Amino acid sequence: MAVILERLRLHDYRNIEAAEIELSPEFNLLAGQNAQGKTSVLEAITLLSLGRVVRGSRDTEAIREGTEAASVFGEIQPTGTALGMELFRGRKKRALLNGLGLARASDLLGRLPSVSFWAGDLELVTGEPAGRRLMMDSELSQLYPSYFRHLAIYKRALEQRNALLKLASDRYVGDELFEVWEAQLGESGHEIRSFRVEWCEMLAPLAAAAHGEMAPGEALALVYLRKDEEPDLTLALAQTRGRDIARGSTSVGPHRDDLEIMVGGRLARQFGSQGQQRTSVISLKIAVLDLAKQIIGFPPLLLLDDIFSDLDEHRRARLVYTALSHGGQVVVTCTEAGQAGGELVGRSKIFRVNQGQVQAE
Repeated sequence: MAVILERLRLHDYRNIEAAEIELSPEFNLLAGQNAQGKTSVLEAITLLSLGRVVRGSRDTEAIREGTEAASVFGEIQPTGTALGMELFRGRKKRALLNGLGLARASDLLGRLPSVSFWAGDLELVTGEPAGRRLMMDSELSQLYPSYFRHLAIYKRALEQRNALLKLASDRYVGDELFEVWEAQLGESGHEIRSFRVEWCEMLAPLAAAAHGEMAPGEALALVYLRKDEEPDLTLALAQTRGRDIARGSTSVGPHRDDLEIMVGGRLARQFGSQGQQRTSVISLKIAVLDLAKQIIGFPPLLLLDDIFSDLDEHRRARLVYTALSHGGQVVVTCTEAGQAGGELVGRSKIFRVNQGQVQAE
C-alpha cells in the first residue's frame, strides 16, 4: 500500500514564514516565478524523507533569515503517522515521530520513500563522482536500512583512519591502531559495494529501456567502477597505508568508486552531446523510480522541481508520461502551470506560490 503525504506544515523554512498545505494523493502542481518558495516546499518534503537538507551544506542555511529555528511537519497516510524535523542555530537538529524525538535524523529514512528530480541533476552525468556516489547512497539508504548502517560505520571508520594518517606524518603510530579501523572499513566497505553493484545491475536494464524510448538506436549502459582492484579491502588498506600517510587520506574503498554512464559505448560526460546527457539523466531517474517501486512494493513519492523549461517537447512528454503512469503521488513545480502539459495540469491540484505564500486554487 502506497505511502501518501497528506499534509505538510512549514515554519520559517527558507523564505517561507508559515504554510499549511493539504496535498492531493495523486498530482500536485506548484506554480510561481523563481525565488518565490516552490523549491523550498519540495526540499521540505525531502527533509522529511531523507532527514537532511539537500541544498547547501549546512542545516542553518535552511532557516529563514532573522529567525533562530525552522520546522517541517508532515502527516502520512494510511497510517496517520506524523513526521517532523526541527532545525536550530547553534544546536543539533531534531527529528520527530508522532511528536516524540528520535535518536538520529536518519531514523526518518524509509518512512516517506521519495525519488526527486532537480534542475541541477544534469550534473549526475556531467559532474564529479561524489555526486553520483551521493545519489547511490541516498537511494540505497531509503531502500535498505542495513545499507545505511554500514555506510554510517564506514564513514566513522574512514574519519578515524584519516586522522591517524595525518598524525602518522608527524610521529610514529602503531599498526595496531590502524588495523582496528581498517577491519571496520573492510567489512562495511565490502557490504556497501555489494549493495551498490547489485542495485546498479538491476537499474541498468530499466535505464536502458527508458533511454531507448526517448532515443531509439542509442544504447545506454551503467557500470559500477571500483577504483581499486584488490578484492580484499582490508588487505588493500594495509598495503596502501604507507602511501596514504604521505598523502594524508585514504586512497582505496567505496568512497572513491564511481557510477559510469555510457551512451553508445562512450562516457556520456566526456563524449555525449547535451541532448544525450539530458536523456541519460532522465532515463536514470525513471529507472530509479521504477526500481524503487519494485523493491518496496509501492510507488515512492515523485518530486519534480522546475525541470520542464530545460527540456524539449519529446523529453518533456516522456517525463510527464512517467509522472502520469507510475501510480504514486507526484509533486511538480514550474513557473507556469502550462509547462507541465494539459493532461497533467487537468489532473492536478494546483497551488500558487508567491513571496513565500502557498495558496491552493
